[in-house]
Amino acid sequence: MTKNYLQLEFTSGLLFDYSKDEKDGYDKHVSTKGNTSYRKYYKDGVSGVLESVSIYEGKFGNDISMNIKEGDNIYYVPVSIADQKGNVDTYAESLTKLLPQLNKGMNVLVRGYNFKPEGEKYPKIGISISVDGEKLKAEMTNSYMSKEGVLVDGDIPALIWKKDALGKNKPSAVSQEAKNDYLLQVIKVQTDRLMWVKQEQTNSTEQKVDAKKVPTATPSEAFEPASNFKEEGYDKLPF
Repeated sequence: MTKNYLQLEFTSGLLFDYSKDEKDGYDKHVSTKGNTSYRKYYKDGVSGVLESVSIYEGKFGNDISMNIKEGDNIYYVPVSIADQKGNVDTYAESLTKLLPQLNKGMNVLVRGYNFKPEGEKYPKIGISISVDGEKLKAEMTNSYMSKEGVLVDGDIPALIWKKDALGKNKPSAVSQEAKNDYLLQVIKVQTDRLMWVKQEQTNSTEQKVDAKKVPTATPSEAFEPASNFKEEGYDKLPF
């Protein structure tokens, strides 16, 4: 059984395997600081049987870790729960909305995305999951304030934007905390339901691994853009 510990590159949404040493099939990556490493990109995502979804304590914080088995390969696909400000990360929020629709044993295709559609101001960032070839559409919705200042109800608490003393528009601390708390509770409930259970996996290895033994890119390296990534691959995403 081959274990593959992947990472998510924030700037492109690509899953990749990280190596400090040069390997066949790995692209050379040079950071803005001049550090060289090597990455094997999974541009079409990772597919296989979903064995579990657990909270995994990595080197740089907690991840939502998906355990996906394909033949003799096991892929550990982590999504960081918190961003650099300590709030629930955009990728994690996207994945959290899909967790209630997942079950162990499903045939899944998992991929990340981060791109800005032509003519739009903001990029689309998140996790896409297909089950048996059909893309899941999140049933969980966000509350939000309309342009007229009316609260439109959804499942996830809305961010209430206010200007600070310097005139910068920011979400209020209370609304940000309410949103974080709701999402974290969903993550807890769903990972408890989907977590790795020894008796269920007879042919695979345990999800919990020693983070110190897994070669990993630092947070700053994971945020570095792919050095040879071309955006035309995004037309294959199932939007």
